[in-house]
Amino acid sequence: MDQTLLVLLAQTGDRAALEQLLRESYAPLRSYITRLVGSAMADDILQETSLQIFRKLRFLREPAVFRTWTFRIASRIAFSHLKHALRWQPLEDAPPDQLTILNPSLGEPPDDAFLALVDRVSPASRAVLLLHYQHDLSLEESAAILEIPIGTAKSRLHYGVNTLRKHFTSERKPA
Repeated sequence: MDQTLLVLLAQTGDRAALEQLLRESYAPLRSYITRLVGSAMADDILQETSLQIFRKLRFLREPAVFRTWTFRIASRIAFSHLKHALRWQPLEDAPPDQLTILNPSLGEPPDDAFLALVDRVSPASRAVLLLHYQHDLSLEESAAILEIPIGTAKSRLHYGVNTLRKHFTSERKPA
């Protein structure tokens, strides 16, 4: 069934439609949240995200943007948890020997090695990288989810890519 129709049905109180929406959203949200905050906090954030979706679904004015709306809710909750857990500090200064060497192929979904390396990028840049590359969202959609200007999203993406690029070039230089 079409997601927009499911949203409309769920907004009118159709419990089965709401359950299907939550089931379809679970895997992408879990993947995004886990990569953003780590597995230790992912379950709590996913549960809180699901609860917020349930509570606020009736206020969603544009059912066609349900997917990006759920990522926005998840991002807000995840960043709030990160701030409270004091994990908001940049991770770019990690020793290179802790980073994973990888060679991602263009056009393929990111593999585990890429996702492990993305963990070394600041959470702000990590969110844009994950939304753009792992969840195949445009920079405009990513900016809307994170509630930042498109220029900020581009800067964060550029910063994240440069951080990854610096790691690759430092690994290739002879010692």
